[in-house]
Amino acid sequence: MDIAMMVDVDKTPGTATAEARQQYGVLPWRFRGKGGIEMLLITSRERGRWIVPRGWPMEGRAPFMTAALEAFEEAGIIGDIDPQPLTDFHYLKGHDDGSREHVKVTLFGMNVQGTLTHWRERGQRKRQWFGLDEAAARLDDVELARFVRMLASDPARLVKRHRSRRGFGLQRPAPEIGLA
Repeated sequence: MDIAMMVDVDKTPGTATAEARQQYGVLPWRFRGKGGIEMLLITSRERGRWIVPRGWPMEGRAPFMTAALEAFEEAGIIGDIDPQPLTDFHYLKGHDDGSREHVKVTLFGMNVQGTLTHWRERGQRKRQWFGLDEAAARLDDVELARFVRMLASDPARLVKRHRSRRGFGLQRPAPEIGLA
């Protein structure tokens, strides 16, 4: 069980969570047959838990661009990323020395348009597409799983947001792109 499942995250100013370190990540999604939506999850490097691509801020990069670069490096995906945050969630990050720190992750929706066959962290992670309900069941991050369950009950929320920003939506599964 993820430590975040055992912690009631307090968002009161002045608490440890209010002092949380910031990360940025993506909620990668694509259309599947008959109007369904799939979400891509990757495994963490240390424990093999199912997570979304995320990472620390990068100097000189907008938060959504940091998230897109993390998705490219960790999951080997490219796509149309919404520059407006989709949601936030919190977790406790464990360190090798046994210490833990509160982390706030701001997620940006990414309509995946391509998956690379070779990418930077390919040998360190697995990636897999899931329906929204199955993705929520596999996620260890409680807040994120709750949000994905909400999307599963109202997937139009994600699609409408994407279409209202771009005026269109990708209507076919993302292709594999082979880059050596």
